[in-house]
Amino acid sequence: SKNRNNNNHKEIISETKSNHVLMNSIRAAQKGHTFIYRNWEVESFGNPFAHVILRGYVDTLGISHSNYDKETIHQVIKMYQEYDLSNPAIIIDCNHNNSNKDYMKQIDIAKEVLKYRKEDEEIKNIVKGLMIESYLIDGNQKADEGVYGKSITDPCLGIEKTKQLILDIAKELRG
Repeated sequence: SKNRNNNNHKEIISETKSNHVLMNSIRAAQKGHTFIYRNWEVESFGNPFAHVILRGYVDTLGISHSNYDKETIHQVIKMYQEYDLSNPAIIIDCNHNNSNKDYMKQIDIAKEVLKYRKEDEEIKNIVKGLMIESYLIDGNQKADEGVYGKSITDPCLGIEKTKQLILDIAKELRG
């Protein structure tokens, strides 16, 4: 479950109602459901690996904030414990509001999260991955600019920087 991208992460983490929404969305995703779709009864089995994605947030004043810090990760760990959900996991989105949409910051964020994992066993056990926004050419463009391989949505790392980041991550994890 993604944290809501337009709310203050401190609200998500500290308010009981918001905690309830975040953790119950994971609980709902992990459980099976029966529902009617086009006059057919459909049964889903749920996804036991539903998880939290920390992608930053925009506060009520429209200011972008990150939420990949150690404190937030530890608060999510505590929430997982309180709600007794299976397969606790966090994915850190290195772009979006965590980077304030500065695609080059993804490299530093990824390396910082790897440092957290190295220093803290609880964080190592719960942070299962990183989302890194990547395309062929660095940055982004307007849809009518026509540069092949350059994103027309969010700014992205280009393939060369992505390749180097993946190699750096692999080296750090082996290290």
